[in-house]
Parts: sequence; structure tokens; C-alpha cells
Amino acid sequence: MIPIIDFQRRSLTGPVMKSDEFDLAFSAKVRELAAKYEIKYNPEELIVDDATADAVFKAGVELLADIGLYHMETERVIKFSKEEIETIARECRENPARHTFGRGKDAVTVSYRTSADTRPPILYTGPGGVAEPEWFVEVIQSFAQEESVKALGICPGLAKLGDIEPKAGTLSEIHVGLWEQAHIKEALRRVGRPDMHCGLLATVSTPAGIMAMIGPGLREPHNTQIGVHIIPEQKVDWSRLILAQFCQLRGIQPWQSSMSLIGGLCRNAGETAIALVANGLGQIAYAQGKLCSFFANHIDGKWSTRQTTWAYSAAARAFERNVKIAVGGIAVSAIEAWKTETQLMQASAMGIANTASGFAYCWIAGLTGLEARLVGEAMNAVAGMERLKANTLVKRIMDRVEKTLPTVTPAQTPFPEAYDVKTLKPLPEYEATMMRAKEELARFGVPY
Repeated sequence: MIPIIDFQRRSLTGPVMKSDEFDLAFSAKVRELAAKYEIKYNPEELIVDDATADAVFKAGVELLADIGLYHMETERVIKFSKEEIETIARECRENPARHTFGRGKDAVTVSYRTSADTRPPILYTGPGGVAEPEWFVEVIQSFAQEESVKALGICPGLAKLGDIEPKAGTLSEIHVGLWEQAHIKEALRRVGRPDMHCGLLATVSTPAGIMAMIGPGLREPHNTQIGVHIIPEQKVDWSRLILAQFCQLRGIQPWQSSMSLIGGLCRNAGETAIALVANGLGQIAYAQGKLCSFFANHIDGKWSTRQTTWAYSAAARAFERNVKIAVGGIAVSAIEAWKTETQLMQASAMGIANTASGFAYCWIAGLTGLEARLVGEAMNAVAGMERLKANTLVKRIMDRVEKTLPTVTPAQTPFPEAYDVKTLKPLPEYEATMMRAKEELARFGVPY
């Protein structure tokens, strides 16, 4: 691996370039590589084959070698040779990823998983988004109380604590962050899982704020990850590099996440898959983590479509076959269908497709503990399913989802309208809705 300090040298001595010029170079190169390797989105093959996955990997290596990473503050390009990138992939491949989170009885090991592996992905999931102080503990508890949830991939953040708004880079960011950590601990104490992994920090985002959260009784190496996310497309700044170095010094597993947009600099799912691989490899170069999450999105904010499913599968399978890192992601509906039958079916389709693409861990699965359990059951049921059979199943579910998505996005259902916040049990109407979705998934062929 390249020493982290060398990224400072490259950030200060690489070619000078304006951000727009870098974007244009990226866009032209990814188009060229998609044509060179004949990488095209196929709506009939949402879980891609071996040859497509390998072509996407080769294209991603070339994209990173040719374009590099762009440092947004120095306005210079961090350059790599193709040999360096191939060495990074080979070193990962020769030592397949494995990392243990949590402690004692709450420990869980996340490890590299193949697309054909009969071991299901780890349900490593929590409630993303924004919560209210009045039910902050309860929404986390709804996940932590589920036996199938082995770790919290993420916990929610607060938009406001009393009259204090958490503003990045100020004392209020730390003030609210400390409140959140204390109440996450309370949720875990209530369910008897005090040493459970708590995942990514939510509200706190700046290096100073994050470092203030690390310490005995707060976040420690066994129960936290720190985001060093690469910025789409192929961009970094000092905060990413500083946090990557901090993780290495403190023995904390970095949160690596590669996200690319369909309809932005990448025109389609094929180009997006290539970019996901290049972004992922560039991030591993500086962060050196054992896990990497992928996420494909449309420029209008929608995901869990056929195109994003294909792009994710192509990138995940490229990494599964050529890097052997633990590949993660999400299985949650796009914003059109919160807490409905359609939402659970859409989330389950994502989970099934991702499981058949080498998914090792799922860091968001549904919007409540009940949904996480049900999405996890679908992923467990299909682990090891033959690729073409899984592909047929995913398409069948998506056909149904596309026919029933609402034309108007419904308002998000607040947690207290889905769960009784005193008993921490799903409300009868909500639970019945989710169970009807599971019954329909079974009819479509999910082998529970």
C-alpha cells in the first residue's frame, strides 16, 4: 500500500487543473472506456455475469490510472501508475478482507463474501436520517432489539437539540454529538447489548468534531467507523486524508464508500459502474480499509431502479472477483414509498440482487427494526441462489414494484406512527402491511 503521507506530496506536486477541467477529462475517459470494453447496461441481466464484471474492473483501473484523484483544495491531481493500482488490488486479493466489530458477546465479524456464497450478508443496519430527541433512543432500540441485527451500521442524527442547531466546525456540532453518543449507549444498555458496534457517526462530520467523539466510554475502535468517503467523481480534500490517517493511528476501521451518479458525469449505468470501481480503488489507496460500500444513484435522487441495481452489481462483482474486499451497501426503498408494501418489496429486491452480487454487509435495511428483520430474511433465503435464478426473481419483484409506485411521493411516516414508543412493538396496521409484503414476496419465489 502507498504510505498515507505520500498523498500529501502528490497533492502538492501533481498536475495543476481546474475542477471543471478534471470533470471534463473524467467524463471523456469514462465514455471511451465503456466503448473500449463494450460495457452496456442490460435490463434483462440485473445481476451481471463474470465477463462483464471483469471488464468493469479493467476499465475502472484504467480510469483511475489515467485520470487520478482530484484534490479540491490544492487544485492538483493525485497521480497513480497502473502498476500501483494493480498492486493495491493484488495485495487485497491475497489477503481477503475480514474485520471484527463489537466486543465480547456483541462481537461480529464481517468478511469477504462471494456472489455464490451460501453465507448470508451480515445485517449491520440502523436507522439513518433524522430523529427527534423524544424518540431518538426508541428508534435505535427498535433495531438493536432485533436478534438478526448484528451491528448498527448507522444511527440517526438530530436536526436540533432544544434551541441548539449542530453547525459543522463549531462547538454545537460537538455538543449535539456527545448527546447522541450518550443516548445511543442508553438504547444498547436497554437491550443488553452494550458493546455492539455503533457504525458511522451521523451529525458530527468535521475532523475536529469526529476526534472529539473518540475516547473511553464514547466511540472506540471496537464500536465505531469514521467516514473517509471519496467525493464523486474521484475527488478528495484534506479532511478525508486527515481522517484516514487518524483511523490508521487509532486502529479504527475507516468507512469507505463509493457513490456515483447516473445522469451526471456518467451518462448511464455502464459508465457509472466503471466510476464506482475507480472511486473505490482510489479510496482504498489512501484509506486502506477492509470494507467498501457502493451506492449508485440517479441525479434526481432516486435509487433502487433497474439501472442502479445493474451498476451496483457490476461494481460489486468486479470487486468480488478482483479485489476480495468486503463489499457493502443498502437495501432500502427510494423515497417514493416510505413504510408501505411497495417499500418493503423494493428494499427486498435490492437486498436480493446485492446478495447475489457479493454483498457482505447491509448497512441500511429498511426504515425500522421490523423492516430490517424482513429484508434480512429475504437476503438469508437467497444466499447461494444461482445467479440466473436470482436475476429472474429480482426482475419479477421489480415488475410489481414499478406498477405500484405512487405517482406522488407520500410524506415520511414518523417512527411513532409505525411503533408504539412505550412497548417498542410495531403498531398492528404497520406490521400487517409489512407481513402482507412478505407473503407476496414468497409468492414471487423468495424461498423463506
